Amino acid sequence: MDKRAVFGTWQIDEPATPADAYSDRGFSEAQMTGEAHTIVVPVDGSEHSDRAIDVAAQLSQSFGAGVQLLHVMPAGPAEFSDIPGNRSVASDGDLAAKRSAAEQVIQRAKNHLAEKLTCKVETRVLEDPEHQHDPANAIIQEVDANPGAIVVMGSRGLGGIGRFLLGSVGDAVVHKAHPPVTLVHADEHPANTGEFKQILVPVDGSEHSLRATRLAGDIARSNNIPVQLVFCREGDATGSFPALIESQESLGEVPAGVSTRELSGAPETVLLDYVNDQAQPTLVIMGRRGMSGWQEALLGSISRNLLSKACCPVMVVR
Repeated sequence: MDKRAVFGTWQIDEPATPADAYSDRGFSEAQMTGEAHTIVVPVDGSEHSDRAIDVAAQLSQSFGAGVQLLHVMPAGPAEFSDIPGNRSVASDGDLAAKRSAAEQVIQRAKNHLAEKLTCKVETRVLEDPEHQHDPANAIIQEVDANPGAIVVMGSRGLGGIGRFLLGSVGDAVVHKAHPPVTLVHADEHPANTGEFKQILVPVDGSEHSLRATRLAGDIARSNNIPVQLVFCREGDATGSFPALIESQESLGEVPAGVSTRELSGAPETVLLDYVNDQAQPTLVIMGRRGMSGWQEALLGSISRNLLSKACCPVMVVR
């Protein structure tokens, strides 16, 4: 039985779908067959969280999907010890205040979303009765139990007691959660203002990359926006042509247009520079893992570099 206390417009004690419903291929059956999605947005009341709601609204329209607003209540300060065994919900004297703050965060998010669109909205507020101080795992468990989830979250959160979207939490969700995860910054940059007008997809021919192009094609067709496939070539290596051809086939028809771009140099540098040079609102969609050897352009430091430094939203597909 799930030991977490759940507050909000609805309550579930057992996960609706076990996490192993996701195959090693990365997508659940619902995602692969184009069935209903849910856009899940972890929120904390920060500016980055507000910007994530903006992106979530556009994705909701793309898929005709509902939105779930998710808030993880922070554990209060220990009264005698930080050892989980010495803590209990009853001993946490500010629980009522934290619940009130959680309600305010959710209401702010609902109000912000209502300015963007009218859609089905669910809310989940999760406590941490075991005081594990690990909100990333709480988020991961929630989204892995939703076979149609697409996660959109701010890349930074509030400081102090409200800090749960900062740094390592977002990184953990991106690299451990099964559904696609989008990190959103609040930077004022042409590529990060307003609804996205183009999609950039770094490609290398890997399975993760091809899944990213399939999802990019769905979003592009729904929003009538173009897609650009970007291949990074390092040194004298070759091989862009097969990767781009496979990616175009995976992408499918995009009425607004498909273009390709080949970059030369260290992928972690040239790809970031190219993304940050864009002059119109942009969404980057990329595979979480790439191919081995010189084609390892989407693995590890490459994806982390984009997620932490790109001026626009970056979606990572497993």
